[in-house]
Amino acid sequence: EGRIRQLTELLRDAVVGEAPEFDGTAGPGTVLTVRFAGSPDEERFLIGAREGAPADMDVFSPQSPIGEAVTGHAAGDSVTYTAPNGKDITVDIVTVEAYHA
Repeated sequence: EGRIRQLTELLRDAVVGEAPEFDGTAGPGTVLTVRFAGSPDEERFLIGAREGAPADMDVFSPQSPIGEAVTGHAAGDSVTYTAPNGKDITVDIVTVEAYHA
């Protein structure tokens, strides 16, 4: 019941507007191509919610370790984050694009 009440309030107070202008930096609603340190392969993923995302695309939440690390960064940047297993992982951001369903 508490969750239903929370969702009801969220929907009641929702404001519909224009999506923010894409500024070239990673964040919710962007698709990144990254290269993990030591690997020649590139990985492509969406930062956002799995709902509505293509089935063939990896999705990371903005609160995930990699999501938090890349948010606010642009193509050409390198970031390091700590994975859930405790290892530090460095990724090079190759591209950042706005996601279009």
